Amino acid sequence: MKRLTTLLLAAGLVCSAFSAANAADIKAKGMWDFSFEYTNDSFDKHNSSDRFGAAQRLRTQIDVIASESLKGVVYFEIGDTHWGHAKDGASLGTDGRTVEVRYSYIDWAIPETDVLVRMGLQPFVMPGFVAGSAVLDGDGAGITIGGNFTENVGANLFWLRAENDNTNGYGKWHDDQNNAMDFVGLTLPLTFDGVKITPWGMYGFVGSRSLGGDAKGDIDDMRAGMLPVLPSGSDLTTLEGNRSEGNAWWVGITGEMTTFSPFRLAGDFNYGSVDMGTVRSLSGYDGATSKTIDLKRSGWLASAIAEYKLDFGVPGLLLWYGSGDNSNPYDGSERMPTVDAGWSGSSFGFDGGYGISSDTILGTSPVGTWGVALRMKDISFMENLTHAIQVGYYRGTNNKNMPANAGMTTFHASYPDATGSMVGSTYLTTKDGAWEATFDTDYQIYKDLTLAVELGYIHLSLNDGVWGNVLDNTNRNAYKASVNMRYAF
Repeated sequence: MKRLTTLLLAAGLVCSAFSAANAADIKAKGMWDFSFEYTNDSFDKHNSSDRFGAAQRLRTQIDVIASESLKGVVYFEIGDTHWGHAKDGASLGTDGRTVEVRYSYIDWAIPETDVLVRMGLQPFVMPGFVAGSAVLDGDGAGITIGGNFTENVGANLFWLRAENDNTNGYGKWHDDQNNAMDFVGLTLPLTFDGVKITPWGMYGFVGSRSLGGDAKGDIDDMRAGMLPVLPSGSDLTTLEGNRSEGNAWWVGITGEMTTFSPFRLAGDFNYGSVDMGTVRSLSGYDGATSKTIDLKRSGWLASAIAEYKLDFGVPGLLLWYGSGDNSNPYDGSERMPTVDAGWSGSSFGFDGGYGISSDTILGTSPVGTWGVALRMKDISFMENLTHAIQVGYYRGTNNKNMPANAGMTTFHASYPDATGSMVGSTYLTTKDGAWEATFDTDYQIYKDLTLAVELGYIHLSLNDGVWGNVLDNTNRNAYKASVNMRYAF
């Protein structure tokens, strides 16, 4: 109750402050999400997490609108609140302190122009018509400037400050040097009759110490996504290459064609590279010999989807292929680097789950794999009731000798899946594969109240010769049965 009171008081202060200064319009919207799950969402055979769990989350956005040219937005969040957890304020007695600020920004138009500026805490999402972004889909602090040159051509420029001054207190890192991480990016949306194309690019200034320090925010995701596989036991909090500042860059193009509706075709292509120099103080992948390791990672990912809308549903075919690591761990990684991905290729293995239900079991992006998935969505034979079914097969593109050469089969007690910070996603070689099947149902009880049921199953087909004794501690099956409710207002 205290959390809700705090949220309402904060909202009241925001509203009253603006009302006193000007006759601004106040609009509020948001959603309550509830989830009840029975799941095994780990490939660790010795995982001791509860199979059943219940959780909730509240998100509320308040828009303070002065005019068409100026408004402020604040987005509060309470959750994820797991029922029974004292640290979440959900045990008997409640009264937790989990109110968070997700967004806080202002939108304003440059006078006498149609150029819009957004400043503050805001979402940063790189474009992707197939399944969202496999590079960047996260919240951060920065500035976005956007507008249209013509009716068909637009442009959006942004600056994102991802990290700064988060390394204090770690031995020799007693100062604030070389610990900032900044990204600048440009998207050029082109819109024509039945065709949308968006080329884009992003460059990152990566301080040598920016990937170390406190593991807060999404730092673990960035470490796993931007760095190669490192030796077991590497101290990531003090990891530092021999260059004061590394560089990172991505280019991509995404497009969608609906000219021949009800047929829809979309495709994405991304290429990225991160170079943090070399590090000489780490022990080698054999656990003993000190060797030089390249802190480099570069690669590409291509994906496509074809859909055809029928009266009773939308069948589709999803395809992707991503470059994979070679057999030498000392020369970096050949998987495409990611910053904070949110690729929604499926509702269990990847980031496509409903609300706060379990997902990303395979990872937040499909780098280092290829896959094919057959799906049928928007199946409806009853009013307000829809279903979606998907079956997919995935296989790795990483060299089969990489796990042994990188010490994955020697120093890791269990298979390196998406829950570990070493690789960030389930690591599949050319000898490994995975099957996934999902069945999801949405029922709109009222206009603003939705019941969603998600069923998912994943089976790993791992090669004994590649992984050896690691498989003794590996569970090859994951599943979920999730009942979710959402009240949107």
